[in-house]
Amino acid sequence: MAGLIEGYRNHIEVERAMSPRTVSSYLRDVEAFLAEAFPGDEDPSTSALQDGKEAVRRHLAGLRRRGCRPATIDRHLAAIRSFFRYLLLTDRIERIPPVVQTSRGGRRRELPHDLSLENVEALLGLPDLDTARGMRDRALLEMVYGLGLRLAEVVGLNLGDLDFPDHRVRVLGKGNRERIMPLDGVARKYLRLYLGQRCGPEAALAVEDGILPGNLRNTPVFFGRGERRIARRTVQAMVARYCRELAGMKGVSPHTLRHAFATHLLDGGAGIRMVQELLGHRNLATTQIYTHLSRSRLREAYDTAHPRAANRKPKKDES
Repeated sequence: MAGLIEGYRNHIEVERAMSPRTVSSYLRDVEAFLAEAFPGDEDPSTSALQDGKEAVRRHLAGLRRRGCRPATIDRHLAAIRSFFRYLLLTDRIERIPPVVQTSRGGRRRELPHDLSLENVEALLGLPDLDTARGMRDRALLEMVYGLGLRLAEVVGLNLGDLDFPDHRVRVLGKGNRERIMPLDGVARKYLRLYLGQRCGPEAALAVEDGILPGNLRNTPVFFGRGERRIARRTVQAMVARYCRELAGMKGVSPHTLRHAFATHLLDGGAGIRMVQELLGHRNLATTQIYTHLSRSRLREAYDTAHPRAANRKPKKDES
């Protein structure tokens, strides 16, 4: 069993380039499945793996009996699917059991909490710019909203990823996929102010000039306590803390700002494929689920385009 797991680890870690967190979760879930499906069997036969339909069903039923959330069951399913695809790729099985392809944990894909432009501006205006922490928080929030960054992406930014002369920043997203984002406007302004305060004038000037010494290239952009890279939980707690100061801002997270980035782009007339590229989505379907058009924009599009719309203004040749 150890050899099978090690081969699968290499597949998802190297060939699929999954993130360390995903690798850890998938390995844990697959090991739990194999231990339950083939107890005491260190090397399951091809036929046993091929006939894994009932084993998968028992495993999922066991998760439900233990009260696991639908999201947890869906994650187990994703790991098991990935494992069976690896088995197919390496000729350990001839086909993937249909139950692996079609089962669902029952999680509903819900849109994140929506934020209006006024809500976002109120939130971004809360950090106290007279303090070092407030300046850091403002710069970080502006980067998340201004560039639509995931939590892991903004936390993982290094000074070497910033390219001030060319007004861009390198972002390492899911699956170690790299994308180049524009670094302009308000996000650029507050990032410069923060770096000038945090790094000192000499280092900040080197960053802006694009001549950063090699020893500083892997320095985190955003620091937490003890001169260490800021933690994800710190960012989550920071957003929650500011939201408590605003009425009606419950359930807001860093990911909500990423969602607002996308919906505000769409509301401003950006095409969905451009938004897909900016968000770093591999599939357009993900963007279509993740973002939604505002009702006012839908109404405007309908009134403008549909020939039977009540508020449509007729063209000259129609009047």
